[in-house]
Amino acid sequence: MTALGLWLVLALLTAQSPAADSLRLLALRIPESALVLETRAHPLAVREAVTGALARNDLVAARSLAAAYAEAWSDSFLVREVARFEAWPAERRTAKIWADSARRSGVAAYGRAGPMAAIAIWRRALRRARTIGDTSGIAAVLGNIGAAFLREGRLDSAGAYLERSRALAASVGDIRVEANALGTLAGTSADQGDLAAARARYAQALALRERIGDSRGVAADHNNLGLLAQTIGDPDEARRQFEAALEINRRDGRDEVAATNLVNLAALAAAAGEFAHAERLYRDALATWRAREQWADVADALHGLGQLELRRGDYPAARAALRDALAIYDRTGPLADALAVRRELAGALAAAGELQAALDGLRRAQRLADSARASPAVRAGIALARADLAVQLNDLPEASQLYGGAELLYTQAGDQQGAAEARQGQGQLLLAHDAHAQARTLLEKALRTEVAAGNQRAAALTRLSLGEVAQARGDTAAARRLLAQATAELQQLGDPVGAAAAIGEQAALEAGAGLPATAESLYRAGLERLQGRTAPEIAWRLHAGLGLARHAQGRDDEATRELRAALAEIERPSRSLALAERRSAFLADKWDVYGQLALIERARGRPEAAFEASERLRAREMLELLQRGRLSSPDTASELVSREQDLRHRIAELTHDVDSADADALRGPEAPTASAATREALGRAHEAYGELLLEMRERSPRHAMLVSPVTAAWRDVGRRLGSDAVLIEYLVSDSGSLAFLIARDTFAVVDLAAERRTLARLVEFARATVVLTPRPPLRNAERGSQEAGSTPAESLWRGPLRQLHQYLIAPLEETGLLTGKTRLFLVPHAELHYLPFAALLGGSGDRQFLIERYEIAVTPSASVWLALGDRPAGAVSIGTLALAPRPDVLPASRREAAA
Repeated sequence: MTALGLWLVLALLTAQSPAADSLRLLALRIPESALVLETRAHPLAVREAVTGALARNDLVAARSLAAAYAEAWSDSFLVREVARFEAWPAERRTAKIWADSARRSGVAAYGRAGPMAAIAIWRRALRRARTIGDTSGIAAVLGNIGAAFLREGRLDSAGAYLERSRALAASVGDIRVEANALGTLAGTSADQGDLAAARARYAQALALRERIGDSRGVAADHNNLGLLAQTIGDPDEARRQFEAALEINRRDGRDEVAATNLVNLAALAAAAGEFAHAERLYRDALATWRAREQWADVADALHGLGQLELRRGDYPAARAALRDALAIYDRTGPLADALAVRRELAGALAAAGELQAALDGLRRAQRLADSARASPAVRAGIALARADLAVQLNDLPEASQLYGGAELLYTQAGDQQGAAEARQGQGQLLLAHDAHAQARTLLEKALRTEVAAGNQRAAALTRLSLGEVAQARGDTAAARRLLAQATAELQQLGDPVGAAAAIGEQAALEAGAGLPATAESLYRAGLERLQGRTAPEIAWRLHAGLGLARHAQGRDDEATRELRAALAEIERPSRSLALAERRSAFLADKWDVYGQLALIERARGRPEAAFEASERLRAREMLELLQRGRLSSPDTASELVSREQDLRHRIAELTHDVDSADADALRGPEAPTASAATREALGRAHEAYGELLLEMRERSPRHAMLVSPVTAAWRDVGRRLGSDAVLIEYLVSDSGSLAFLIARDTFAVVDLAAERRTLARLVEFARATVVLTPRPPLRNAERGSQEAGSTPAESLWRGPLRQLHQYLIAPLEETGLLTGKTRLFLVPHAELHYLPFAALLGGSGDRQFLIERYEIAVTPSASVWLALGDRPAGAVSIGTLALAPRPDVLPASRREAAA
């Protein structure tokens, strides 16, 4: 918000005031001594009055006013200016009057249409002033242009114009323009991170303004010193300076300038959690600026209101205010503010679960920043927002790259608070990878910066992360202390969503300590904080935790209700994503909720509901498999299916191109960036895909069901199975594992004596031993599965494959439901997808491979197996569908699919 101060510099050039008109009329009617007193009382109006008198060719009034001002303020600049004007020929006087008028028109345009519109007018005024050699006029216009460039964030251009303005003004003794240039140069220094230089220049400007009675300028410097105090984390000093500026501006009747002080005070109040007071201040400023049609200023107040609603957790209200602000900024500029609003709007959308809209908004912001060669600070903000969204989408490698890029860009911009936020994000990623020591070091470094800068909310969120680190390290006492402090601070700051998240972490700590009743109370308190707010990322965790806490107390009916509420909160954001790959990634850390629901439904004696929960999970996981490849379609809307597959393939290609180019862009301005045409093509493809899906649901329900699947019931599966076949669907979780066994007229649920961690370790070990074996296990089947004569390396895989058979197949055979069956349709889950089921060793003497005893087929889910089986016999194509959906996790799968 440092740039706020320069608006007060531009406000010094407002249109002719009533006080100026009065002085001009009084100049010839009252004694010279009385006129001196009037100029002493109204110093700012004197220059306006002199300019108006010269424009009317009233040289006598201009001389009287200039002489009175010189005596009142010991400043003869206006006397020299009037004498110079009198000495000029008529055409030169006309040019001077035109240039001054154009300069004032630029000020009016700034308020209506923004900095760039004003600069265009001021450049014309500058050319005319240079033509006639008007040094003081040149100095004034250069200062205006420099201030506008500062508002646009173009610091180098701003500094060059302002320094030239200051030098010229000093050379002709124009103290007012020199002070304006110094004050605005101070803002440039502050934006460059040189706070000492900024403070020194503000002090110089303030001293000059007090010499000539420039109360507007004095108020501007107080305002800007307040912004400086806010930057260094001294809110009390900032408030004193803003209030001093407000008092001066209100005393002198400058309501439109006082509105800027109100906005700055509102930002301070919002940061302290005084939301009602902040809203009143913002709305007072809005009313003033709207009445005067100062639309660029209106956008700033709307921006502040949007930020306020974000802090309140009222995301719909935040979106409304930010969209209104963006509509004005897109018309008036500056681009830096428009991009900041786009970034915050994306944050509001993501927090409310509108993930695709957030992705699209940030891509557009990135494109605009790239095309405009935006400053490092602007690019850093966008990178940080994209990193936060990548974490929400579970794209942790992308998030890590973006956080690193954001930290580098913030450092280049001299923004230590921004760099600290980027480090906080990196610390969260390290925590996710169990790098606890590194996470703690990085987070503590970020916390020190945030505390020093007075960024209370960021510090509270970092303490929350440190509490999670302490919990992960087993330091329960430190975790309780840090989480309690973070919760108290977020509540005090009026951040209900942040407080709810912190309370949720406290509840998880108590649940992990074996105190489910305490955890339940905390989870309920967290949900109460979210009452009436849409925050699915926090709400699903609270509902899921509350469900498990109630399950631990034996209240399973209530537990299932909470788990289903959690799933509703999870699935709503996932449906907003256009690409199946992103939906699958988003759900990757939420599978356990489905699994826990299935396990509890099984414990309640409701196996059908357990199977439905398992299939609901699998249907979501299946979506990524439709990302690539073409499928034949026998229904009457086959042209829609073909269009959908072509469009989905196109979106995947464009997304890959854009994401790859965006990652390269973080390496610096010389790195190649995605073309505007590519980004625009992606946006158009997303819109076309959304419209096409609606049409497909109407005309091709079978294919649309694959894209937005409906889960199958076990009886539907049983009717499709032959008498010799069984479908086995596995569900694994950290608290237990199940196998759903479906035959033609039988449905059973079998508890497996293994948790997910155990099975995952065995699968990983088995795969590793197979890699070490010169002859693959199934090649040994051709030799009759004889162990005699096998090498030690060939024997390594037998143990884990036998043990996995004991966990996954033997319990099912013991039920007798596999007796007489020759075909198995297997539906793996989690790490079991990576298990070669055909190589499991069991049967007679534990020496037969599973493939030797059964014909085996693997399917992603029962629902998909049913849907694919609905194809008429004549519709089978001769092509091959090869899928490699996660080459990042399975690098060899790309080559396998290509082969």
